[in-house]
Amino acid sequence: MTVSLIIPTYNRAHLIALAIESALAQTRVPDEILIIDDGSTDNTAEVLSRFAAPVRLLRQPNRGRSVARNLGLRAATGDAVLFLDSDDLLLPRTVETFTAVLERQPDVDVVYGDAELIDIKGRRIGLNSERTLGRRPSGNILGELGRRCCLTMASMVRRSALAGIAFEEGMECGEDYDFWRRLAARSQFAYVDVPVMCYRMHEGMTVTADPTNTLDMELEVQRRIQAMPEFAALPRRERAGAYAAHGAKQAMRNRGRVARSMFWRAIRTDPSYLTAYALLGLSLFSLRPLQYAVLKRRRMIGNEVAAETGDAVLERLRTTKCAELPTPNDAERELVGAVEESVYG
Repeated sequence: MTVSLIIPTYNRAHLIALAIESALAQTRVPDEILIIDDGSTDNTAEVLSRFAAPVRLLRQPNRGRSVARNLGLRAATGDAVLFLDSDDLLLPRTVETFTAVLERQPDVDVVYGDAELIDIKGRRIGLNSERTLGRRPSGNILGELGRRCCLTMASMVRRSALAGIAFEEGMECGEDYDFWRRLAARSQFAYVDVPVMCYRMHEGMTVTADPTNTLDMELEVQRRIQAMPEFAALPRRERAGAYAAHGAKQAMRNRGRVARSMFWRAIRTDPSYLTAYALLGLSLFSLRPLQYAVLKRRRMIGNEVAAETGDAVLERLRTTKCAELPTPNDAERELVGAVEESVYG
């Protein structure tokens, strides 16, 4: 099995060499490493000139990472395609691990794994699975994608599974999530429970720079998932869970009417899904108890990345006139406690 690695980059001359070197240091080096320079204006060209085959450079005017990745997909010749962002790193056995799964399991089209979180200087923060809890399933993962994006960009796809699928070029946030949901409609996924990459957390990340837009695009992809016929064929409990999770995120954007409609939809889909009743009850009179409960629950179970993102979204909303802050009064706190005890106790 031959492998093409696709790395789009824009004005990351200080990081792109590290990404390429992590690919060249693989125990099984990719057959081609396609670097798509998306119109960089720094000294990216000078940095890239140091590398020879299997590194191959493609250039385009600045049109965004979705367009850049699609250019890489059209140029790729490998049996499998692996993606990497230019601020991240591959761990040494990633290509070997992923290709072994695809070669051993011909029914699997996509392989993904865990990630080491690092800061801008490369210092370890922790495992992604430790700070962003939740299921990372194998097989049909569309139900889990209805709740959240459980993949990182550094995942491997069998190229034969990509017929008619590319990154939506009008999306510059959440485009990877949208890409995975379309693959999940017709492909089987496999999760390997080992770190396969270093995911760099820094101020230049989209999720850090604009958390409200990131959440809005996440919600848009979830709406698209809910409209898919493949989603309608999932078990009731999976659909109800996705509706409830979507409603909780709408509440974090102060969209009470939308949130409550999603909780009702979850209840109608699966009347035995108690969590939906709890979320609906917390949201009936004010969003403050629900926002407080969501952040409290995320921290209680150790879902730190989600909690930090929620904090950032609510901080942005503090400046708007209609903002409802997650600072409930004593009576509201008691309500949260009673609901949590009845549902989770």
